[in-house]
This record gives sequence, structure tokens and C-alpha cells, in this order.
Amino acid sequence: MKIMKNMLILAGFLLMISTSDMAQASKVLGTGTNSLLGGDLTDPEDDGKPEEDKKYNAEFTANDEPGFGGGEFSFNVFDNRLGPSNDKWCCGKGGGSKEGLHVTAEFKKQYGLTHFTVSSANDVPGRDPTEWEVQGSNDGKKFTTIFSHDGKSLWDQRLQVIRFDAGKDFKRQTTGYRFFRHVTFKTATWPNGAYFQIGEIEYFGDTSFPVDPKSKLTNTWGRIKNVR
Repeated sequence: MKIMKNMLILAGFLLMISTSDMAQASKVLGTGTNSLLGGDLTDPEDDGKPEEDKKYNAEFTANDEPGFGGGEFSFNVFDNRLGPSNDKWCCGKGGGSKEGLHVTAEFKKQYGLTHFTVSSANDVPGRDPTEWEVQGSNDGKKFTTIFSHDGKSLWDQRLQVIRFDAGKDFKRQTTGYRFFRHVTFKTATWPNGAYFQIGEIEYFGDTSFPVDPKSKLTNTWGRIKNVR
């Protein structure tokens, strides 16, 4: 009986380790361009031309270093490539910024965010975001926090792709947004210089997001009042 009990405890322990490893593996997709999911909202066809800023399904803005190509500019996080130089955004404003360093993708339709990926860049782990958010908006001015992280860097390798899922890593969305913004507030090496970088960002969502019951009731009541 004692042997059997010990075997059950050991089996449970092994199962716990296995489950933990599986959970971690389901988030870390790998390293390099081939580990990106591809087909995200900004470029569903994966045919964007970053050097020309053409064939993207979104318009991009940033509060620092806007642009593709010719440097380590902010729009490079949407170029579908992971690597050095023109394939990353680095290094931001010296000393950081109170509003954070942010880059925004604007869409014509509202999307409920289902999942997204954020990738580390090619060098200097101390530049990885340690305090950052993904936010949504419908007017490009007032933003709502969808996901936030404040702690150690989540990346332990260079050019590493990590996936975040609604219902697991952030709340399942009941609101669709036209703007999605990534904001970095802190890295391990701030505020000792312009030390910040990101390799790539991919957003995924759909237009069939569930509507919040209170919002639906309000909209229905509004229609009834208008009819009367």
C-alpha cells in the first residue's frame, strides 16, 4: 500500500511538471522569423512592402522614430521579419518617457483581440520591455488597457516569439477596437539611456467578438426609444 501511495505521489509530481512545461511551451513559439505566426491583422496576406510602406491593412503611427527601413525605426515591428538593423525598433528616447514609447496600428474595422505575439530583438537583453501594455481605442485618443505586464522580462532568448491569448493571458474581449497600441514604460536599463527594443508585434482578432450584455441592452433600448 505504501509503495502504491508513493507511486501515485510521484506520478502526480511528474504530471505537474509536464503540465507546467506544456503551458510554457504553448506560449513560447520559438526564435527567428519562422516562429512568427504570420497572417496577422496588419498584413493578412503577408505581402507587405516595408521599404515602401505599402500593401499593409493598417496605418501606423508612433510617438518616437516613426517609419520603416533606413534605420531601427518603430514601424519595423510590423515588417514580418526578425533580425538586426531594419528588422527591429531600437532604441527610443533617452531616459524614457512619461507616456511611454508607443507604436499604434489603426484599422478600418473594429476587432476583438483574440491573441497577439511580441518578440524580443537580436541583442542586449537589458533593452527588453519589463513594464508594458497592449491597449485598444476607437478614436485614437482614449485608450483602454487590454494586457499589461510589470516585472522581469518575459524573454530568455534573442529573437524569441511569445504568444498571448484572450481568456488565458488577458480577459476575453467584449469590445472591438480600431486602434491597437503597444506601449513600453520601462526596461531594465532605463533611465540610463535610450535602451529599448522590440523585434516584432502581431495582432489577431475577429469582428464576431461577444457583446457585453449591458452594452447590448443599452443599444437595444436606444433603438426602441428612437423608433418611438
